[in-house]
Parts: sequence; C-alpha cells; structure tokens
Amino acid sequence: MAEKSLESRASSIKQLASEVQNARENGSEDSEAFEKLIDALDDMRADLTAFLHDVFQHLPTNGKDTASASTHVKDLSKLVKIPADILLRIMRLLTANKIFLEIDKEVFCHTPLSAGMVDEMVSARLGSLFNGVFKASSSLSDAIDAGKRSAWEARFGMPMYEYFEKIPKSDRERMAKSMAISSIEEIEDLSVIFPWEKFNNIVDIGGSAGHLVVHLVKKFPHLQTVSQDLPEVTADQIRRIASLSPTEKALYDRVEFESHDNYTPQTRTDADAFMLRRCLHNNPDDDCIRMIKAVIPGLEHKPKARLLINEKLMPVWNSSDTRYKTKILRREDIAMMISVGGKERTLEEFAGLIRGADKKLEISEVYYGKNYFSVISVRLAR
Repeated sequence: MAEKSLESRASSIKQLASEVQNARENGSEDSEAFEKLIDALDDMRADLTAFLHDVFQHLPTNGKDTASASTHVKDLSKLVKIPADILLRIMRLLTANKIFLEIDKEVFCHTPLSAGMVDEMVSARLGSLFNGVFKASSSLSDAIDAGKRSAWEARFGMPMYEYFEKIPKSDRERMAKSMAISSIEEIEDLSVIFPWEKFNNIVDIGGSAGHLVVHLVKKFPHLQTVSQDLPEVTADQIRRIASLSPTEKALYDRVEFESHDNYTPQTRTDADAFMLRRCLHNNPDDDCIRMIKAVIPGLEHKPKARLLINEKLMPVWNSSDTRYKTKILRREDIAMMISVGGKERTLEEFAGLIRGADKKLEISEVYYGKNYFSVISVRLAR
C-alpha cells in the first residue's frame, strides 16, 4: 500500500513538472506566477538574513557622496559577523532586487529602497515579521496536522502572547512599535468615517497605550474617554504619562486608563459606546463570542449605547474587487492564522458571532472606510 502511494505521488509530481515545463515553454502567465512564487522564497531568505544580522544598519547612510557611503564586503562581514564569501552572495541577490547597489567590485552602498529599511518604525515592523511570523509560518502545516491553535504555538511551544511576555523588553517594544505603525492610518480613518459628534463617553476595550482615544479627544473636544487593558499595560501607561511634561500631560486630561480583561463582564455603565478595535481578528470564533458577550452589561444601562466593532471586512466570494486588492487582505488573514489562530471575517461571519453572543444583539449600521476598514455598530434590542 505504501509503495503504491509513493508511486502515485511520484507520478503526480512528474505530471506537475511536465505541466510547469509546458507552461514555461509557452510563456504563459501561470508559469510566470509560479516562478515568481519560488523566487520570492529565496529573496525572502536573503532579506531575513541581512535584516537579522543588521546589514542595513551597518552600511552608512549619511555620506556626502556614494563613495563615502559605501563599504567593502570584507569590512561589512566583520561588522555583521557573516563570512565574507557568504555575505557577498547574499548581497548580490539583494542587489538584483534593487536592495543595495554594488558600485565597484565587492563594494556596496544603499539604494533608496534599502535605506528606507533603516528607518526606526520600518525596522520595527520588519523585525516583528522576521523574528516571529516568518519563522512561525514554516510550521503552519505542522500546526494543522497536530491540531494546534496556531503555527506560532507549533514553532515556539507557546501562544504568541505568552511568548512575548518572556522575551526581552526591547523585543516587546519592537512589537509595540510595529503595531503602532500599522494602526496610524487606521485610527485616522476611524476618526473620519464614524459620527463621533453624536457620542460623549467612549470606552476603548483593549486600548493598549491609548493611541485611539488620544487621537479622538484631539479632534473632538467634547469627548470623555476610557482606555481599558490588562493591569500591567494600564500601569505602564500611567507611569509613562507621569513622566511627561505638563504640556504633554494635558493631552490625557480627558483620557482615563482602567484595568479590565476583555472577557470579564463590563462594569462601565456611563458609556455611550464600547469599542472593540481590531480585537476579534486576533481570536477564534468562541473567544470572539465571549468578548462580545462581556460587553452586554455595559449596553444594558443606556438604550442608545452601542458596541462598535472595528475590523476589516473580508470580501465575499466572487467580489468585483481587484485580485491585487483582495490578496493583501487574504495575506493578513493567513498572518492571523499563523500568529494567533485568528482570522479576517466577512460581514456575515461577524453577524454570526454577534448572534452567537446574544440573540438580542443586532447590527444597526455599518460604516465603511478605506481598504475594507469598517465599523460595525451593534445595539441591544429592548
């Protein structure tokens, strides 16, 4: 039986190889896409190695001319601790992708693309990708076979959030910076697409450093806000604010930091709106239902109170959106699968989670922003 299975698999591989070869000879679009996929894996390995060995940082970026901002590969190898012959091969592949430029034999300098990767915020985002998600992604198949919640757990032996509690503070800060980058445009979009002028008291559940509520109180002077998160997160923010100048502290006059667990029944009774911003895509369905259910006690005290679910909406099958546009979100969906066992969802799937939490919860309106960004407004029927 095993021999037949192997023979069948070998036959399938030969057939696939034949099809790829035929497609290559015919110059088809499928062949080009296949080769780009394979090439991308090699390119990413070179990017990963260069980044984790600080190659980008060790090439000078402030020279007056190209020559003074360049480095011989032998000198660079001493700085990044990669043998010169290996580093040269990596650099030349990156150069082929316009990352770095070989201005003389074995002498390299930055290009605009590689210089951009030295930026602190960009570097933080790449660090989060290369140190975690990229490594975990190789264990996705193993996680599926073993019934693990995520590829991260299969690779590192623990869930992602537990992993980050145990790593050095500098690495945690890098992760926080990465998340801040991805949320800047989203927070601005959120402040535009939703009618905040109709509300007075806002609670941001899982609000972390309070980026959203601080942005909102700057734009809407009438708002009073609360940022809820775990005790250690809240304590960190209170200490951070205490060290600020009086002018900087003034930004937080209408921001309160409060300890709260997302799964604990909501104790706030004075809020007009409770925000779950990008909390649900980090979690599987059962945990999402628990989170939504925990907000209900807060909604019961005000007839017009709303739960605001801020997520990206996955397009439905056969959507008219371009393949490129949908591919970006589908990549994010797989990233959630790899890192935390979460997922990006369609509006119908969110409606299912809401009904699963309580039959009295119903969607009152949906507000749409850029790139599938949305706010689902949920009310408690009386």
